[in-house]
Amino acid sequence: MIYKSSDIRTVHLEITDKCNAACPQCGRNVLGGRDNPYLSNTELTLEDCKTIFSSEFVSQLNRMFMCGNYGDPVVAKDTLEVYHYFRNVNPEIRLGMNTNASMRKPEWWRNLGELFQNSGSAVRFGIDGLADTNHIYRRRTDFNKIMENAKAFIEAGGNAVWDFIVFRHNEHQINEAKKLSEELGFKKFQIKKTGRFFSNTKMQGKDRQEVHNKKGELEYYLEKPLAAEWQNKSLENEQKLIEKYSSLNSYLDKTPIKCKVAEEGSVYVSAEGYVFPCCWTANQMYPWYFPEKSSQIWKIIDQVGLPNISGKNKNIQEIIEGDFFKLISNSWDNKSCDGGRLKVCAKTCGTEFDPFKEQ
Repeated sequence: MIYKSSDIRTVHLEITDKCNAACPQCGRNVLGGRDNPYLSNTELTLEDCKTIFSSEFVSQLNRMFMCGNYGDPVVAKDTLEVYHYFRNVNPEIRLGMNTNASMRKPEWWRNLGELFQNSGSAVRFGIDGLADTNHIYRRRTDFNKIMENAKAFIEAGGNAVWDFIVFRHNEHQINEAKKLSEELGFKKFQIKKTGRFFSNTKMQGKDRQEVHNKKGELEYYLEKPLAAEWQNKSLENEQKLIEKYSSLNSYLDKTPIKCKVAEEGSVYVSAEGYVFPCCWTANQMYPWYFPEKSSQIWKIIDQVGLPNISGKNKNIQEIIEGDFFKLISNSWDNKSCDGGRLKVCAKTCGTEFDPFKEQ
């Protein structure tokens, strides 16, 4: 067992898998072009969330944040209402959100700002550059609209963090963006060293990534930053791991797994209401670069049945302490990924290769 339901203190909620943007390193689209064909484009309503998260369960939480594998929480219809529900049940809960902020009108953001005034609550604005560069990664977003919304949120008392993913095309703007964040009243400017310059099919790092249009035609490349200080250090360890284990796949077969969400008592709920230990395991449901339902996680899902991991159909406490979570953690005892050990767990929570932590 990963943990007991009574141990849960954090909920990671993906309220929708819909998004206004098309970031090329996001799984909801194919290299920034056409949408991931496996997604259902759905969202959870306020009533869904009340069903999944009882007042008793919400009362035990320290934190709830919305961040998408695929979607942006601002797109969902009931996002504000769901935040209000959690806050009303648990006035001390810390709230969080990750967003590109290029949706809604300033009034909506002022209302959100009033909810995010308490210590520990924050909205993380994904702004990867300035007016001339942000759209290179955050495709289909409007920088001026983002600034307008951020100002409304901050002026209403909301705690804002500027998350800046560094690429070659924007690394020269870090200081200017940091200065702007301070002028606008952001509480923090967070530099992020992306770990996504890594091929999950070839299991090796890469220096650039293609960006496609909706027809699947090449438009340009995303490139790693030139300055070593902005590059993700875990990717530099790739060659060392190959020398030590003969290959990255061999490393994933052998590395001890130290589950991140078990340590923090966190659980993830998808836009369909499916309950997983984390976003990484859930992300393996719909990778567009593999045939549909062919990834490892489906072998475990099929053993228990999708309805039995849905918080809409079954009590969340029963899911957390049920067969699905046990099968995930039991897989770690297998001697190889080909033999059933979940590769996503070994890659994300293996002790010697951690792109997420190094961000």
